Amino acid sequence: MTHPPILWIPGPDGVRDARLTRFAEEYAGGRAFRELHRWSITHPGEFWKAVWEFTGMVSKEGPCPAGAPAVEGMSGPMDPARRPRWFPRARLNVAENLLQAPDDAEALIAWDEDGRRSVLTYGQLRHEAARFAEALRGMGVRPGDRVAGFLPNVPETVIAFLGTAAVGAVWSSCSPDFGTAAVVDRFGQIEPRVLVAAVETRYKRRPIDLRDRVAAIAERLPSVERVVRVGGSAVPGGSAVPGGSAASDGAEPLGDAVDWDDFLAGGGPGWVAGGELLTPRYEHLPFDHPLAILYSSGTTGLPKCIVHSAGGTLLQHRKEHALHLDLRAGERFFYFTTCGWMMWNWLVSGLAEGAALVLYDGAPALSAPGGQAGSASGDVGAGNGPPDILWELAEAEGVHHLGVSAKYLALMEKEGVRPGATRDLGALRTILSTGSPLAPGSFDWVYQEVKADVQVASISGGTDIVS
Repeated sequence: MTHPPILWIPGPDGVRDARLTRFAEEYAGGRAFRELHRWSITHPGEFWKAVWEFTGMVSKEGPCPAGAPAVEGMSGPMDPARRPRWFPRARLNVAENLLQAPDDAEALIAWDEDGRRSVLTYGQLRHEAARFAEALRGMGVRPGDRVAGFLPNVPETVIAFLGTAAVGAVWSSCSPDFGTAAVVDRFGQIEPRVLVAAVETRYKRRPIDLRDRVAAIAERLPSVERVVRVGGSAVPGGSAVPGGSAASDGAEPLGDAVDWDDFLAGGGPGWVAGGELLTPRYEHLPFDHPLAILYSSGTTGLPKCIVHSAGGTLLQHRKEHALHLDLRAGERFFYFTTCGWMMWNWLVSGLAEGAALVLYDGAPALSAPGGQAGSASGDVGAGNGPPDILWELAEAEGVHHLGVSAKYLALMEKEGVRPGATRDLGALRTILSTGSPLAPGSFDWVYQEVKADVQVASISGGTDIVS
């Protein structure tokens, strides 16, 4: 049997410096990879306690008091009353774990389709999350209440999620490409008290006015007490959204909504000040307290609500980011995703490693701003060059870990894009692909046309495990 050639092998420095290598040395007796994997599944309590300690999880009491097991009831039946309980003595908050990096470290770097860029440091992100959390508390939101987001992949979405988590409320999001019925089918089941909604977005450089859709969604969600409006002018009488189209004729939609800035300014007292920046008050809750609600595809009946716990989601993501991805503090981490896909939740957890998240709001296949050459497929690149805006972003930001779909890589090959010949991708360490299996030809295209020394990881997971 003839074996295909090996596409990539990490160099000795990469192996020596990998976080997985250090984990094996410090917590697993220097086990080789197959032995490490075997230990992780035969001694899960020991393994997950080691992951907790290695990644520096933050909780009020630590993982468990001396002598207490990491898991109770492992041999019991898998039913709601007698299921295994992980870290049953721990009390933690996900937002606190995601916001541990120094004030001046970059946290969010946001791009739009025109290359406009904004940056938030960890100090600024903590400050904004504190304001959002206090605004929620000011209207009586408590642990377990639901906050829903109908939003693009922008900094406000991350801030709203972190503020929600700080309070101990439960987050759920859909993206603006969802229609009214699809959003109501999902949010209608979870009865959110707050709806944070974008009133405009852009796709392929075309403005999209969302106000009528948001008004219809809010009208069909009787549990919603407050609509928080993100973006747009919100001028009464159907005035045009800046850069967008006019609202439809008739009454002003969203007349009872509050603008984002006004909502954040309305938070009550109780902030903990650190210099001029605020730090959130974190509710420390059980390991299995709910964090987020995601949804099945809805191919048979209504989409099914999938509730993910705070501790389980956070620890699983930290394991994947630290040991699988080798994500490190200060690195730049990008995944092309909407807020309706579980990869958004996975990306945001990268904050726990002290990484800078690179957010992009728009179409993935566009010409980079300022491109001149004609596109092979016309509209794909908006007629201004090859559809390589994500590669422009990777070059400009020095992205270390770039995540896209298998379909996107196949499209880049079809369009004749050659990022390695036109972009400086020296910082790029990993290309992640998911959504479907990556075809052999796409592996070859990456190593021939993007970068020879890069790890291409065709990863697999799903909404049911949010990882």
